Amino acid sequence: MDIAKELEKQLQNERDTDVRRTAYDTEIRFYGMISSGDLEGLQKYMETRPSVRATNTRKGVLSKDYLQSEKYHTTIMTALISRFCIEAGMDIAVSYSLSDIFIRKIDLATTTEEIWNLNDEISLEYCRRMRDLSKKQVVSRYVVLAIDYIRAHIQENLTVEQVANSLSVNSSYLSKLFKKDMGKSISEYIRDSKIEIAENMLRHLDDSSLEIANYLGFSSQSHFIQVFKKQTGMTPEEFRKKHYHKSWIGETENS
Repeated sequence: MDIAKELEKQLQNERDTDVRRTAYDTEIRFYGMISSGDLEGLQKYMETRPSVRATNTRKGVLSKDYLQSEKYHTTIMTALISRFCIEAGMDIAVSYSLSDIFIRKIDLATTTEEIWNLNDEISLEYCRRMRDLSKKQVVSRYVVLAIDYIRAHIQENLTVEQVANSLSVNSSYLSKLFKKDMGKSISEYIRDSKIEIAENMLRHLDDSSLEIANYLGFSSQSHFIQVFKKQTGMTPEEFRKKHYHKSWIGETENS
């Protein structure tokens, strides 16, 4: 098969039929929501995403058989989610074993409806586990609720008072509980969470420092750069130059 010829033929067909593939940055943000445990964001995304049945939206034809093509796509999605979650702290054995379980379920599916339901089940299962992972050492109910609030509002310019007010609790009391259970202050947790997301965006997306700063609710681009450099020892652009499109790509471990 002449791959170059086949590629041009497929690209031309997509242009002629106005087929839209999922934008790369949207896809990466989807995996980012799961690996960061942003359950509320993921559920909101699932409610507003384009229907998988839409005739002008597809993910690519991987098989002449439509059901088999959907199985391939869901298998690829599962593998990517498992790697993103490992990077974010999930135990390797747990992540790979979950992946194996779901891929066997994908293999046994007999209808596209089953595959679409599995897409949601896989995404939600990993996301819930990543959310719980960040809270497994937490004792106080208020700290658990604070973490949930921070994750759901991470794109805002969060303050300790804002988090405390959302829980109708005194900010000093919450700060003491949080420090005791998490080993860091609420402000430090917010900062670390934002920088973790920023690192992921710099690894995989082309967003500028200004766009990332705005996306994560920093007061300014210069403030974002200052916080990022203090936390990582590099400017955002230095980090991107070193890590862009790297990480689990090229790992030797196999699921």
